[in-house]
Amino acid sequence: MKYTYMKSKNDYSYKNPFSYAYDANGNPIFNGTVKTQDGSYVKLTAGNFLGYVGKRETDLHTLNYQDDDHKVQLNIGFSDTKKDGFSSASSSVTNINWEGKGTNSFYPSKTYNIDFQKAWENIGKHAIVAGFNGKEESFDQTRYNLTNWKDHNSVTSFYEKHGGKAKNLALFVQDEYKISDPVTMYLGVRYDHYKKYNGYSHYYDAGEVLNPSTSKNHDNGSYDELSPKISFEYKANKTTSYYTSYGHSFNPPLLYQVYRYGGGGMGDVIANPDLDPETSDTFEIGMKKSLNEKTNLGISLYHVKTDDKVAYISHYLPGTSTVDFKRYENAGTEKRRGVEFDFTHKFNTNWNGYINYAWQNGKITNASGKENNDFDIPKHLLHTGIEYNKDKFNAILDAQYVSERQAPDTNTGEYGAEDAFFVMNTYFNYKVTPNTTLQFSIQNLFDKEFYASEATSGRTYSVSVRYQF
Repeated sequence: MKYTYMKSKNDYSYKNPFSYAYDANGNPIFNGTVKTQDGSYVKLTAGNFLGYVGKRETDLHTLNYQDDDHKVQLNIGFSDTKKDGFSSASSSVTNINWEGKGTNSFYPSKTYNIDFQKAWENIGKHAIVAGFNGKEESFDQTRYNLTNWKDHNSVTSFYEKHGGKAKNLALFVQDEYKISDPVTMYLGVRYDHYKKYNGYSHYYDAGEVLNPSTSKNHDNGSYDELSPKISFEYKANKTTSYYTSYGHSFNPPLLYQVYRYGGGGMGDVIANPDLDPETSDTFEIGMKKSLNEKTNLGISLYHVKTDDKVAYISHYLPGTSTVDFKRYENAGTEKRRGVEFDFTHKFNTNWNGYINYAWQNGKITNASGKENNDFDIPKHLLHTGIEYNKDKFNAILDAQYVSERQAPDTNTGEYGAEDAFFVMNTYFNYKVTPNTTLQFSIQNLFDKEFYASEATSGRTYSVSVRYQF
């Protein structure tokens, strides 16, 4: 039996705004109308340069019980996100150093999870695994008025509350059937019952008085899904095996995608209590081969068809490039296909390396039958690295490349900022005692700057100690 507790606290914010526009004296301009080199005019608004101040605090408890003799495993988890949300300045911003009024969106959540499974091995040519999974979660959002938008404690009143709950119960069973010496079949099925309920959107007038004319409770939603899976593995010889598989899966949306509001104003995100779960059908074929005792190779081709694909969609005012509102919606049917290549090699007792490359492509067909590229999917993914082991010491140099995901804006045709990036990370581990490991790591080793919707973090250092008893 093992119990694990983890606590995490995060603060994040925008700092040091800058402008590319300057006056005649070389001072940066953040407000007003500026004439550009080509003679056109650009209007700058100080409020557009202000970001947000966010906080997140989570306690995670997990309890694991494992009985190897009876092939039983039980996992129980509880996640309590006590703080989650961010504050932003109000529309009355007058300058770039604004520390006046603002609002805070605060949305804590709780999740309970239980997973149980039992295996029966060597039942003739069969090995069976069966079990169940249960999950219950809640999401509650409150929006507050602040006297200082950078200070989450400067609350004067609340004016909105949104939220809801969801639960999912699943039963599953899988049979590993050895048809013959070279051929093994895996046959399984999973049943899911998912329900979202107690959704609400409540609005309050001055004095925190509920406004019944604008407040409402959302309808409940209930879903039942049967997900089969079948795969075959053929071992051609001791070094080579081939496999093919088909699987159906059921993926409920995250609660914040269903119930969270960004205020409901111009350009804000609004809730979508009618958001349905995604369902996917996945086909895969592949090969695994040991070239020699030190080198392994794998290659696979896959095709995924997802119905009711959940996407974050912006809606514009008619005939303009001004965003009216945003929300998560079931965008249509996505078809994704790709190929993945995996290679590992052990150079000697101390050194080994790995490389993984994937090419993928996706398209979404909406309800009207129009097909568009899915720009959330990077076409190229590369993950490679080298590892060194010597007595109590371990070091890893790891590199990752992700290609751009540049989606043109529907109204303007301008591309977003989802840059391609290549970053290197390194990890150093030292086993101080048989039970104690010290780790030092550096993420984004060369401090690369790139944008993934927003500017991403630069070089990050981490130190950790792990003690097992």
